Amino acid sequence: MRVLGSVRWSSLGLMAIVVTMSLSPGYCIEVRAERLQNHTIEYEELGSLIHANNITVQNLISNSDNQKQTYIEAIDFMESEKASANRNKKDAKDSGDMESYAEYASWEADYSSTIKSYNNMIERLDKYSANKNRIQMEQELTKAAQSLMVSYEAVTLKKESLVKMEQLSGKQYDIAVRQKQAGLATDLDVQSAYSQWLSAQATVSSLTDAEDSLYRSLCLLLGVDETGSMKVQKISATNRNFVVELDLEADMEKAVNNNYDVIEARKTASGSTSAGNKKARTSEELEDKVKLVMRQLYEVVLQKKKSYEAAQTGYASAQIAWNNAQNKYRLGMLGEAEYIQAEMQYTQKKAALESADLELLKALDTYDWAVLGVMELT
Repeated sequence: MRVLGSVRWSSLGLMAIVVTMSLSPGYCIEVRAERLQNHTIEYEELGSLIHANNITVQNLISNSDNQKQTYIEAIDFMESEKASANRNKKDAKDSGDMESYAEYASWEADYSSTIKSYNNMIERLDKYSANKNRIQMEQELTKAAQSLMVSYEAVTLKKESLVKMEQLSGKQYDIAVRQKQAGLATDLDVQSAYSQWLSAQATVSSLTDAEDSLYRSLCLLLGVDETGSMKVQKISATNRNFVVELDLEADMEKAVNNNYDVIEARKTASGSTSAGNKKARTSEELEDKVKLVMRQLYEVVLQKKKSYEAAQTGYASAQIAWNNAQNKYRLGMLGEAEYIQAEMQYTQKKAALESADLELLKALDTYDWAVLGVMELT
């Protein structure tokens, strides 16, 4: 679990309507129904929105017979989005755009994780009581919704950054044209600037499509209108200056005791000595797997924390350089081309910090969910 400053905190969004829903101790925050009807999707309310609106959850609550068909339809939709992300990933690799390649690979992984969650829920429908199925389902769907919302914000932020970069690239092209007319640049310089501008425009268009796809997927998962009436509020879970402290040993013990597969193995009947031995072996193997995954998730958090801190340092340096460039430009000590280049470098560092922030948030939430027992054992 994590500590922000001195306050224990979780962003898992496990909240109910009006009354607290006890999905897990320490992860329940009361949310009133009217707050869920403000046409706004907030990160901290994802669990409550799923509880109130997700069609699959509602089917369980009402003992509907079409639960599995709903899952299948959701999986079909996610499969199509995953295939689209895979195609875009391959196109980005072919064009040498490794940054976009990494992003599309991340979205593809998010869709795969969501699909796996749905498949897991289908398998578990016949293994647990209706109430336990619903609780487990809401946890897994909330985790999936968080992953989609983080990806959506990452795309939105990158799009904002790329729109700015596109504008700056256009200015660079204009400067190159003027310099060519003054005999200070070549045709190759002008063509290079123009190509960079066109590339930025194409990337913005691609990100717009990705943004729309992720928005619709998120709304579908939450069971809310996907035609654009819902506003996705910017995630405010991290503060850019938070301290992360993890107690791995204590969290591993909690993860083992909360893990669905471990709990099921421990409940298996053992009427004979051989059955009892098999039960013990199975439980021990699963417990070891849980601990292994927890250690891996712990290392990921530490890596993302280091990346975040490095991005903070890079952004701080870029801020200083950008402030200096603005002062020099006002005093006539810096040319327009150099000024624009400085602004582009600042924009890139800012985008890198925002991306690192979201990556750390995703790693922390994945770790927290694992503590609650929601993890994928390979």
